Amino acid sequence: MAERPIRVGLVGAGSIAQIAELPALAALPGVAIAGVVTETAASARANLERWPIERSYESFEAMLSGARLDALFVLTPKQLHRPFVSAALEAGIDVFCEKPLATTLEDARAMAGLAERTGRLLMVGFNRRYAEVYRRAREEFRERPVQFCVAQKNRPGSEYRATLENAIHMIDLLRWFCGEAETVTAHTTAPDPYHEDGTLALIRFAGGAIGSLVAARTAGEWDERFDVYGSRTSVRVVAPDSLAITRDGETRLIEMRPRASGWAQVNTTMGFGPEVAHFVECVRERRQPLTDGREAVRTQELVEEILRAAGLPLADRPPGA
Repeated sequence: MAERPIRVGLVGAGSIAQIAELPALAALPGVAIAGVVTETAASARANLERWPIERSYESFEAMLSGARLDALFVLTPKQLHRPFVSAALEAGIDVFCEKPLATTLEDARAMAGLAERTGRLLMVGFNRRYAEVYRRAREEFRERPVQFCVAQKNRPGSEYRATLENAIHMIDLLRWFCGEAETVTAHTTAPDPYHEDGTLALIRFAGGAIGSLVAARTAGEWDERFDVYGSRTSVRVVAPDSLAITRDGETRLIEMRPRASGWAQVNTTMGFGPEVAHFVECVRERRQPLTDGREAVRTQELVEEILRAAGLPLADRPPGA
């Protein structure tokens, strides 16, 4: 007898949802996309035409009460996460929330605590942990200690609170590879502290590893790299395309592009599809996700330490300021 489909709803269906969560959900067997709530009626119509969504709802409350959801994907801007996440958890619904979990550490802790009190699952979308290049890199150090990590995520152009909004991916990877931070030093170039040009951090981890973060928004191209060293082993990730493993002078190169008849989609190579599949599996099997609410809080604690050390604000710009 076939298992009952997992019924999921989405609040927010912007650009990331179109390339990440929606393609992954549409391809998963045993999943019904029961509803979507978007900002405009035009967006709702476009999503219903493109994806196998049962129907759109005029409000989040209407979907919550009428769609018989097992799980909710919160894909709104980060400042709107808490009310949607909290309402779903209190209604007995498991939640996948895009990163960062919240704009402040206080809000992130509140949501993680609510998930624990209600006994529901809360997963946060740190998709790099599910990307094959990073998973293989970490596997190389499963039985040998990491001593040094160098994480870089650089791109042209500015964005609001870039360290929290974007560099958080690499900060989460540093935690995943190195453990919990002990001391943090950081600097930034920020004519406007809410639109920093970039941040550099040096982190000493409790287990002895040392990690560095470079997140520049004045680069000439999109550039994401992650280097790991220890025990005469070097691993270099150039995301999402390649992984080079060097041990005792011999290098093995793994390329991600020559897949699926020569075309590897970003949904797979950057881990979006695998992270959605992981969440659905956790909902079905009632087990904690790899990137659950508490993991997200620990990563945001390290983000806040970096922001504080760099002299950057810990919360959004006050209205009217």
